[in-house]
Amino acid sequence: MSKDKSKELNNKKEAANQDFLYHKGHIHNGNFHDHNINQDIHKQASQNLSFALVLNLLFNIVVITGGILTNSVAILSDALHDLSDTFSIVIAWALERFSGKESNDNFTYGYQRFSIFGALFNSTIVILASLNVAYEAFTRLFIAESPDATGMVLIAILGIIFKGGSLIKLHRGKTFNEKAISIHMFGDVFEWIALLIISVVLLFVNIPILDPIASILVSIWVIYNLAKTFIASAKILLQSSPLDIDVNSLKEDLLSVDGIESLEEFHIWSIDGIDNVLTSKIRINSNNVDLDSLSSIKDELDNISIKYGINSTNFEFIF
Repeated sequence: MSKDKSKELNNKKEAANQDFLYHKGHIHNGNFHDHNINQDIHKQASQNLSFALVLNLLFNIVVITGGILTNSVAILSDALHDLSDTFSIVIAWALERFSGKESNDNFTYGYQRFSIFGALFNSTIVILASLNVAYEAFTRLFIAESPDATGMVLIAILGIIFKGGSLIKLHRGKTFNEKAISIHMFGDVFEWIALLIISVVLLFVNIPILDPIASILVSIWVIYNLAKTFIASAKILLQSSPLDIDVNSLKEDLLSVDGIESLEEFHIWSIDGIDNVLTSKIRINSNNVDLDSLSSIKDELDNISIKYGINSTNFEFIF
């Protein structure tokens, strides 16, 4: 091969690998992002968490006062539990706001993972608080005291309203931060519903042991579900493959593109459970592929990636 032809071939290869693709809001070198969508998600999450925070602060006053007046272990336990709720929501809200910051030279992928850190931190705090609630309730099984059933009915209704309002705001959230808090809120709503039923029963039959039993059952439910959130958040921080992406199927679809021989140094991970990233070297069969067609190959690869929920790619062609 002459020097001129070799130079021309190398120039074409370089041009192909520098080809710019367009998708949604931004143009990147072999990548596609929509930063605005991600920022909107975290902004909405921050607003949802702030709403839940206000409701929790108001309910703190109700539950502490009500627990003392009614002599209910479940309500008194929930007073401590609710204070930990408020602390957790404050941390979640602060980290969620921080996660919406733009990327810079220090955090080139942005700050989205602060949201995951918030979910991990809150899951840990709430699990520990729930263990404490379960322990306190267990000890009360053997020294059960009759609570004020009438007062419990009123506080339980308020608990359902306040916690239910927070749950409605958070349960459709897309961030792990919101999911961690919403699981907690769901547990609280379930507990207040159980307490309402128990309170009505206690109005007619004196069975004080029902009160701590409800706390133990709800604590077990919360611990179980938050443990799953903890594990999922930890996997993201450890850069495991996204749980909702079938990696083998993705590889098969990428390899089905004409002209591709193999995938090398294939890496896929999630930044925050929302944005997924894929990088790979693509070995091209240079005998069967016209170098001028590499741009269309990149288009096919990106379209396949979009189908799998991947919104950031970096492909390097090798020959």
